[in-house]
Amino acid sequence: MPAPSPLPDPFAGGPFLVDDAVRAGVTRARVRSGDLVAPFRGVRTASAERLVDVAAAYGACMPAHHGFAGITAARLWGIPLPTEWSSEEPLVIARSHGSTRGRASGTRHISVDGSKLDFTEHRGLRLLAPAATALILAGDLDHEHLVHVVDALLTDSQRYPDLELPRRPHATPARLAEFIERCVGLRGAAALRAAAADARVGVDSRFETITRRCIALAGLPEPVVHPLVIVDGIELHPDLGYPELKVAVEYEGEGHLDPQRWAQDILRYEMLEAAGWIVVRITKADLARGGERCARRVRGALARRS
Repeated sequence: MPAPSPLPDPFAGGPFLVDDAVRAGVTRARVRSGDLVAPFRGVRTASAERLVDVAAAYGACMPAHHGFAGITAARLWGIPLPTEWSSEEPLVIARSHGSTRGRASGTRHISVDGSKLDFTEHRGLRLLAPAATALILAGDLDHEHLVHVVDALLTDSQRYPDLELPRRPHATPARLAEFIERCVGLRGAAALRAAAADARVGVDSRFETITRRCIALAGLPEPVVHPLVIVDGIELHPDLGYPELKVAVEYEGEGHLDPQRWAQDILRYEMLEAAGWIVVRITKADLARGGERCARRVRGALARRS
């Protein structure tokens, strides 16, 4: 069977409306070819294997007053969530109160207060701004997972993986508090305020947040995020630490397996230990079962200092 003929611009590669393609001279037989998929009625695209592909496909037919929200917007922003995306997950679509809703299969529609929650554009898609996305998530996530979300909004770290926020930090604690105050009375505002109280500035990853929260929830003193430690005139910043006790807590994620990063880590740990610090190295296994092993190891290091 011969390969399908190339599609003309602007229909090659990205999603498009069938009616637009037909008006431009593409035959209906061509838009039914096996190299294209139809994630939504009247839409064709080359691939729908990633969320961004599915969202772009729906964006081709989405009414101008709609925008992505909830977990869909969070995934597009790279905000950390407790679950991975699957193709069965419906797209969450928001519209302002009183406007017309959509009914496309594979979507879930909500209405929001458009006077308080801002829409913006990212990757060519209309979606709720990050803080507004967090407010919608606050109605669905538990407290701990919402703390992960707020930590991501507050981080200024360029090493935090997958975040695609317009700026870092996206918000300061003060600006976030102002946003929450503006949203008083809306679903999720109280939960977001509670999460903001337990959030901290500057984490490098979701797993740093989880490590910090495991320690605090175990009843131990909360460690400082990236405390400044100067050894032989060199500035070091362990992930978490107790400067007054010289105890550092380092989360060893997959990024630390890079040979150059691994070598840097070894040198940093040696410098800390030579300066009298105890370094507790935490892995994902330590965070299982509520992080009891993480807490036990940190508790042991603190006990050695007492």
